[in-house]
Amino acid sequence: MADYLSVSDAERAAMLGLIGVSSVSELYSDLPKELRRKKFALSEGRSQQETYAALAELAGRNATYRSVFRGAGSYVHYIPSAVKSLTSREEFLTAYTPYQPEISQGILQATFEFQTMMCNLTGMDVATASHYSGATAAAEACVMCADKSKKVVTFSNVNPDTAETMRTYLGARGIELEVLPAYEGTADLAGAEGYGAVYVESPNYYGIVEDVAAIAAAAKAKGGKVIVGCNPLALALFKAPGELGADVVVGDAQPFGLPVSFGGPYLGYMAAKKEFMRKLPGRIVGETTDADGRRAFVLTLQTREQHIRREKATSNICSNQAHCALTAAVYLSLAGPRGLKEIAVKCASNAHYLAKGLAHAGAKLFYEKEFFHEFVTITPGKASALAAALERKGILGGLPIDKHRTLWCCTELNGKADMDEVIRIAEETL
Repeated sequence: MADYLSVSDAERAAMLGLIGVSSVSELYSDLPKELRRKKFALSEGRSQQETYAALAELAGRNATYRSVFRGAGSYVHYIPSAVKSLTSREEFLTAYTPYQPEISQGILQATFEFQTMMCNLTGMDVATASHYSGATAAAEACVMCADKSKKVVTFSNVNPDTAETMRTYLGARGIELEVLPAYEGTADLAGAEGYGAVYVESPNYYGIVEDVAAIAAAAKAKGGKVIVGCNPLALALFKAPGELGADVVVGDAQPFGLPVSFGGPYLGYMAAKKEFMRKLPGRIVGETTDADGRRAFVLTLQTREQHIRREKATSNICSNQAHCALTAAVYLSLAGPRGLKEIAVKCASNAHYLAKGLAHAGAKLFYEKEFFHEFVTITPGKASALAAALERKGILGGLPIDKHRTLWCCTELNGKADMDEVIRIAEETL
């Protein structure tokens, strides 16, 4: 075997110059300085016991909480044991991209069921087999819908991570992203012109349920496509975006059986009207019959795979979150329509109970609008103090948005005793 030959200094300098930087360290300029190491010296080897002890010590530094009241895109829900048991079967866990997909009938059926469930929830005609995350799905949808206008409109009340991902995707393609201010926490298209698509979230980042029908009507009056970002759990309670005028519905299906798990892997979904089927960035599994007339599944569309020519592909990402989609399908199958609605109702009921209690404790609602299971309170100058007081009691409180406002979240896991304790601590702190 030939020795490995690294690039020369001259070649390295030429590559750096081509991308507009003078040193390798500049490639890491986006990373905070305190997270960078000046040198990477290899330590001496350790025994298995020493390694285990060192890792246990590192794990011990992680903060653990007995109760969580934080969402902002990552949600802690109850996951039935059957979800892990079924999705851990080796025929699912070890499967990779099926290059001869029709042989992998089990994987294809699981994907088909996921697509069908997402269509039912969103009110759309077709859904893809999943994406890396909700933010990625939103960005891909914006690229797909921008059309020739080269402009997408969104609002300041969408998830900041999603907005940044959209800005990255659209900017690389020369598409303008206009961010309109959200008055009173809700979206308003007044004054926007010359756009090909509008991206709105409902519930939005502040938990408020938007008037999607009004936004869709305003956008369509000017020839714009409407992309709606949704927490899919909320769709068990509210009208499907497809009934409100949405052209494409996106979001993250992480609440469907996926743990928070330090931020991933998560599960982006994208569903759309039939007219977008051949433009969707991803694969679609379809149902048919075989030569003997038996039910069978096929990979109907695959516009984002390794073997698709770059100029023909609808995206530059060549894989998806198949196992996460399987997990969501198993979770939804176990919950069923009635169970999913009960979970959503419990989340909303808990959030409204906590919001009312916090208001009595001095943390009033910042936006007096309809919300699902997240809401914002205002405590002038004391948002961080309240978060710290809760943390000392082993409770992860809401996310401080700034020094005055806090974004809270409740799920079915938040019991009355836990919520009452949060209210009591808020009274003492405020």
